[in-house]
Amino acid sequence: GLMKPYKMYIFLNCFRLDKRRREALKREIGRDGRVAVWMYAPGYIEDDLSMDYMTDLTGFTFDLSRQPWSASMHIVNFNHPITAGMPQDLFWGTHNLLAPVFYLKDPDAEILAQVVHAQGRCVPGMGVKTFPEWTSVFISAPNIPALLLRGLARFSKVHLYSEKGDVLYASRNLLGVHTVSGGDRTFNLPHKAERVYDLYENKTIARNTDAFKVKLSPISTALYYIGDAGLLSHLKKS
Repeated sequence: GLMKPYKMYIFLNCFRLDKRRREALKREIGRDGRVAVWMYAPGYIEDDLSMDYMTDLTGFTFDLSRQPWSASMHIVNFNHPITAGMPQDLFWGTHNLLAPVFYLKDPDAEILAQVVHAQGRCVPGMGVKTFPEWTSVFISAPNIPALLLRGLARFSKVHLYSEKGDVLYASRNLLGVHTVSGGDRTFNLPHKAERVYDLYENKTIARNTDAFKVKLSPISTALYYIGDAGLLSHLKKS
């Protein structure tokens, strides 16, 4: 009952969970069309080690390799909404030795990527499994690239302000952007705003809109107010 109702949850390191916590997580995630993204070894450790705990938590069935290896991953399915349009040379993972390396051995999972392990063997390392009330995604190796994170967010119907790869910080009334390349940008808003105001340049960018366009300078930071005109007037006075 403490988790907020988000559309997507990313579990980076929930390796040790007892049964009570697994059941609590399943109750929260397994409803309202939510998407859970699991990294590496979700739930593998209780008082002992078992891939059955991972299956209980994620809905996938697994196998493992105990050979320490610098696991890396590459996409093999470019037709799924998560990976559509991604380049064939997109790789991610770790140069550190990882053991065990977990991979999918699940005939009901839709495989999106392979993980390279143990003398270069390739096995299913990323998959999607859809259940009546939720969707489970497993990724075998860490360091997910931003491009894949955006694909996961898009698939989960999480709002994307932009897909240009800039650093973004957003709240209900503020949007901060840091860019290296600069250039023309279009920012899509999750709700219509009476006023979009550049707080550094002290000027109005747009009115009554759910998207706005700007030109950013290379290696620059911008901060925009997004919201009611009345609140903006109050902030400027204060």
